Amino acid sequence: MPELLNILMLTPYLPYPPISGGRTRTYNLIKRLRRDANITLVCFGRPEEQSFDLTPLRELCETHVISRPSSPSTAKAAILSLTSVKPITMRLYTTPEMRSTLASLMAERRFDVIHVESFYMLQNLPPDCTIPILLAEPAIEYLAWWRHAKVAQPLFQRPAIALEALKMRVFEPQTWRQAEIVGAMSEIDAGIMQQAASGIKTMLAPNGVDEEYFQPNTAPREAANAIYMGDYKYFPNVDAVLYFAHEIMPLIRAVRSDFTLTLLGKDPPPDLIALGNLPNSGIRALGLVDDTRPYLTKAALFVCPLRSGSGTRFKLLEALACALPVVSTTFGAEGLNAVHDEHMLLADTPQAFAEAVLRLLNDPADAAQLGTQGRQWVVSTHSWGRSAALVLEAYHKLRKTAQ
Repeated sequence: MPELLNILMLTPYLPYPPISGGRTRTYNLIKRLRRDANITLVCFGRPEEQSFDLTPLRELCETHVISRPSSPSTAKAAILSLTSVKPITMRLYTTPEMRSTLASLMAERRFDVIHVESFYMLQNLPPDCTIPILLAEPAIEYLAWWRHAKVAQPLFQRPAIALEALKMRVFEPQTWRQAEIVGAMSEIDAGIMQQAASGIKTMLAPNGVDEEYFQPNTAPREAANAIYMGDYKYFPNVDAVLYFAHEIMPLIRAVRSDFTLTLLGKDPPPDLIALGNLPNSGIRALGLVDDTRPYLTKAALFVCPLRSGSGTRFKLLEALACALPVVSTTFGAEGLNAVHDEHMLLADTPQAFAEAVLRLLNDPADAAQLGTQGRQWVVSTHSWGRSAALVLEAYHKLRKTAQ
């Protein structure tokens, strides 16, 4: 039996429970990589995250959780942004305790590879680190912030968001150069990285889906209910819902007055809760639910009206794995290589998006066929097993190069 690799993994969040995109990614990779690697996880954990029972995670890997405060208020975030040339995320995700914990672990044992999730975490490693580094970028942050600066509401927020994007445009590519290899979520992301930091080595380290956990069932679907889900502390998700509610949903309900939208996910802000409380709005904001599958297997379709952000979206993969037909913007489906009208419907204007939704609502057989094709595509191209295999291959190459 081959010797197990020793991997030091560094993440900006506790990956359990897997209730958001980044957490889902890290948890599923650890779950599959543990057969070939001993993983020592060092991560930040906010007070609310540490309240969960972490036993399932600790059974998979050695886990060190470094406390960090809850996210700052908007006013405090603005002050942090204006008082440093560094992006705010770089200031929030480094502490003396994190740096000393990593230095101690690296001094007392041998690691073959250091796996870092998100560029702003790499600054916590000792400057004289000689262990090869795989830096995975779940999203290109400067691109996500710049895209959001174009659509953010209220308008006065846009200059501050653009300033953060500019800072990240400077620091993020500089950080990529400190790693032996940079993991991209898609070929699109890899191309952007190589343009921004010429000469860096990139690899595919894509997101995936647990196709055995997310499966369709035979229960009849609702006639006119759509689902959207996400972590609403991530600003593109809030923008997507407000865009859909104000510009797309009225066009749909003018034809199908029975159409409704159900919002799933943690930390819905007051704006979204207020939408759900409006009489006859057709919107329900349920917040975080224990299991999304009953909703994904029952709804008529999934909508993804994202206008900003970067990376690839777990929400689409999970919906498709449940054979739920999807209507998305091109931004929302970025990096997945989805084919319009084969794997999902793509629409980038309010009118086109509304027409795509109405097409599926008015032709359940067409919707079911699209959902079936979407499931088949996801299972064949976007499983976590494939993603973990690519990461493991990179580990072995890095260890061999370092020997």
